[in-house]
Amino acid sequence: MFNNINKLLESSLQLEEPWKITHAEFKEEGAAHITVDVKKGAQFVCPECGGEIKRYGHEPNERVWRHADICFFPCYIHCKRPRVMCPHCGVKQMDAPFERKNSHFTLQFESYAMLILTDMPIEREAKILRCDDKSLTSILHYWVNDAVEKRQFNDVTTLAIDETSFKKGHQYVTVVIDSEKRSVIDVEPGKDKSAVENFANKFTEKNGDKNNITSVTCDMSKSLFSISQHADLTIDKFHVKQIVLNALDEVSKAEQKENENKLVLFRGRRLFMIPEKKLTAAQIASTNALSKAYPKTGRAYRIVSSLNLFYACEANETAEIAFNKLHSWMRRSRLEPMKTAAQTLKIHKHNILNYFKNRLTNAICEDINSMIQAAKRKARGFQAFLGFSSMIYLVAGKLQLNCTPIFR
Repeated sequence: MFNNINKLLESSLQLEEPWKITHAEFKEEGAAHITVDVKKGAQFVCPECGGEIKRYGHEPNERVWRHADICFFPCYIHCKRPRVMCPHCGVKQMDAPFERKNSHFTLQFESYAMLILTDMPIEREAKILRCDDKSLTSILHYWVNDAVEKRQFNDVTTLAIDETSFKKGHQYVTVVIDSEKRSVIDVEPGKDKSAVENFANKFTEKNGDKNNITSVTCDMSKSLFSISQHADLTIDKFHVKQIVLNALDEVSKAEQKENENKLVLFRGRRLFMIPEKKLTAAQIASTNALSKAYPKTGRAYRIVSSLNLFYACEANETAEIAFNKLHSWMRRSRLEPMKTAAQTLKIHKHNILNYFKNRLTNAICEDINSMIQAAKRKARGFQAFLGFSSMIYLVAGKLQLNCTPIFR
């Protein structure tokens, strides 16, 4: 029975000749302790030149690693790692087969930690695994960064670029998505053009070919960025609508200040933000009543409704005509926020109209953003960008982690 348990533990630690378990005990404090050593006269391979060499003593102090639990009790591995003498390279320290350099956890423990990190907040996982969250953060960073650094961009052809809030105080991260594979390939701090330019540099460094990029979908703040001369840069229609909706909101707030019945418009102006197709009959009646009572807001609302008709166009030619009519209306609306929005749309006209060529949107970003928001909740133990970005990669990056497989 003991030999079978020994084989189980050796398999768990990936021990092979000449490594072996020399002692195992359960101590009163409620933890299992396993001692690992190598057989006398064992032959090794020099970690530098690859030549066959013999053991030359061991390190002076015993090291301890936290291993996966045994029967729900914490398990610790004790070992004085052997040293070897190479005639060419001198004295060298051998690594244990179950360790990762500079880590106090075994490879199997780290693999299990990564497995449950995708489905559990880090603070809760720290309690279950009975270790501190800083250690889990370190494990997450290592394996995610290892996979991210190894990933190449030579097969990337379509991109979607979006931003999402990091934490309170208007702190954002820019997320770059491979639209074809529906996976996050880069996360950058901030949301300005420099974040996208940083990705462009990484793209080149990782064998990405800018000439292979056929389309890029993004918002207006990044529309001047062009990763490829051959790519169709498309302004996402949801961001275009947001520009016009923000103008509507400004008009509504201004008219609210001018009118005696401020409370009525304040309570009802959220109705103007709901897409027309999603309004109930009662909401439509309320919207019409508000439009008559507050003519400026009503006029701005009709412009927003016309934007939906613009995006209903089926051909690029008819879309351009509709865009010009919409722009002219906004410019002559005598509503300053709408006139400002019209200037913004005019500047980006070409990239807005590209939508009618490829019908691309950042809808995929909305799907991934829901995963990112879940990652944010799981990353409550992290206080820095690095932790948040690592969690985004883990849940939405479809990474090939190089951890030791738990289930074989």
